[in-house]
Amino acid sequence: MANAMTMSTEGQSIVSVEDTSMLKDLKKAIGMMKQIVLSLLLALLPLIASADAVEINGIYYNLVSKLKTAEVTKNPNKYRGNIDIPASVEYEGTTYSVTSIGSAAFYSCTGLTSITIPNSMTSIGENAFAFCTGLKEVYISDLAAWCNISLYDYLSSPLYYAGHLFLNGVEITELTIPNSVTSIGGYAFCGCKGLTSITIPNSVTSIGASAFRGCSGLTSITIPNSVTSIEMYTFCNCI
Repeated sequence: MANAMTMSTEGQSIVSVEDTSMLKDLKKAIGMMKQIVLSLLLALLPLIASADAVEINGIYYNLVSKLKTAEVTKNPNKYRGNIDIPASVEYEGTTYSVTSIGSAAFYSCTGLTSITIPNSMTSIGENAFAFCTGLKEVYISDLAAWCNISLYDYLSSPLYYAGHLFLNGVEITELTIPNSVTSIGGYAFCGCKGLTSITIPNSVTSIGASAFRGCSGLTSITIPNSVTSIEMYTFCNCI
């Protein structure tokens, strides 16, 4: 092995090229360790968030006191049967608005058969309904609110497995988007096999990714000139 080159000045320590190389390797190793620790912390966040979850009428929530909001989270014993998520819950004298469903909240709840989503819901996290193979029905009471929910991916939508969407107790087959809607969110109706037709009003200007993906029962769709943006896979597998 070649001799290490050294440099020195009077009154200063000698620094070798070999030492500099070792220092670079050490910094690189520390950087990799930081990335690993960060990845582990991110992976553990759902578990940490669920550690202080409270159970109210059979549903578990993470409560955000400052915002007075509640997020539906995992049930350690899995959710089963018909789950009706309320628009708000009360805990220790404080009312919380239920605005989100956390990542993997219903993950692999194969015994879940139907779910009711309230109008207060604004977002549903990653893989929230992954492997909910027994899910058959999704109930809502406000179609405009449903169109505006932010869904992380296709497994965030309960429709992917359920395939049937009910508005005020009646299944939607001929979907007419309300005039108040300006944008149809990504994955909004992904997997909704019960749809046979879709009518989109002039108020809508954009349709999100995979919004109607997998709607295999479709026979007709009306898209107005007002729609200027249609993202990827919007009508994929609609035949």
